[in-house]
Amino acid sequence: MIYAAILAGGRGTRMGGDLPKQYLPIDGIPIMIHTVRKFLQCPFVDALVICVPRDYLDYTRELLAGFPDVAGAGERVCVTEGGADRTGSLENACRFFANGREIGEEDVLITHDCVRPYVTEKMIADSVEKARVYGGATAAVPCVDTVCVSRSGSVIDSVPNRAELFNVQTPQTFRMKDFCELLYSLSDEEKSRVTDASAVFRLRGRTVALSAGSPSNMKITHPGDIRSDK
Repeated sequence: MIYAAILAGGRGTRMGGDLPKQYLPIDGIPIMIHTVRKFLQCPFVDALVICVPRDYLDYTRELLAGFPDVAGAGERVCVTEGGADRTGSLENACRFFANGREIGEEDVLITHDCVRPYVTEKMIADSVEKARVYGGATAAVPCVDTVCVSRSGSVIDSVPNRAELFNVQTPQTFRMKDFCELLYSLSDEEKSRVTDASAVFRLRGRTVALSAGSPSNMKITHPGDIRSDK
């Protein structure tokens, strides 16, 4: 089985406005719907859960019901409560899928930021393929800018070799049984260092391969990031 967890538990405060950014429209359609549709278009994704803030559970279910193609997916698409942070949402997603099911050695978990609606089926498929081989994978693209290190925030201390630097994106995909076991094993201090799902593997010395990302696979963060495809 291939499971997908769409992480939509954040509030998106940098966007401003009343609604969390995952519910804001692009071309009149909420970002969340764009993202969910991309995963529903992948025939290899068996089940999908969207992790949302507790007070948006009913709102999200009503939203999904308003789009016939999404509502028509039936139990393939579910909604559950997100956590207080990314780690909490990942834990909730693992528990949701494990409830009443036995997670097998061949099962795969895809994790994806809800506010990356420009993901493609090819990116998702490549992430799954790499995770099956290496155990874990993250979409990434080479850095095009020179990156500097400044401990003081005012002067440059060093400049890493740009050829070795990549911008990490999602999807991030893992052998599900391993991922959930490693996630549950983290201490509170380790959980505080989890800024993306691949950190769960990296904190335990596990391999995370790079899969094909794209500059277009942007994470919507600020108002100017919302563009029209028309």
